[in-house]
This record gives sequence, C-alpha cells and structure tokens, in this order.
Amino acid sequence: MSAANSAGGSRGPQRRPRGKPYKNVPDTRSAGMLGVGMIIGAVLGAGIALLVAPEAGWETRRRIGRRARSITTGDGAWTKLGRELRRAARAKRKSLEAEAKRNEVEAKRAATGQPG
Repeated sequence: MSAANSAGGSRGPQRRPRGKPYKNVPDTRSAGMLGVGMIIGAVLGAGIALLVAPEAGWETRRRIGRRARSITTGDGAWTKLGRELRRAARAKRKSLEAEAKRNEVEAKRAATGQPG
C-alpha cells in the first residue's frame, strides 16, 4: 500500500455515485406535476365535500347558485374596489397624457425660439 491509500483509510476503489447530479435535474417538470396534483386534489376535494355535505343536494346547488350570482352581479367590496381603481387609473392616465402633450408643445416652442 502506498502512503496516500493508508492515510485515507480507504477500503477499496472509489465508486462514483449512481444517478444524475443534482445540478442536472430539470425542475420545471416537478413544478408542473405539483400544479397538476394540486388541481386534481382541489377538484376531488370539492366533489367529496358536495357528496358529504350536511344539506340536501338541491339546497347546496341553490346556495352555490346564489353565491355565483352575487359574485357576478358586482355588489361585493372587491368589485367596488376594482371599479374605483380602474377609474383612478383612467384619470391618472389622462392627466399624464395632458402633461406629456404640454411638455411636447413647450419643447417645440423652445426649439423654434418662439416665446411661450
């Protein structure tokens, strides 16, 4: 035995680990599979919840229908907030466009040497 082998206490020839190195494992497929699994789980969970609900089927369907109508009619706080934010964004966009137009006109006047 050589000094390098006896100092390290090797038991035999070094073996390379099997499988792919961690750096070469693609991550996108595992993330996609996680998403698919979550969707399948949500659908199955909703189905089982409807089957074992304490109310009759027609009552549950009526309740779901009412909830869906209340969401789509736009009476909720989130819908009102969305409308208000759209209105504010529209007003801000108009004021920025007007300011940009004023700046453009001033820049043309300054370039031509006309007094403002």
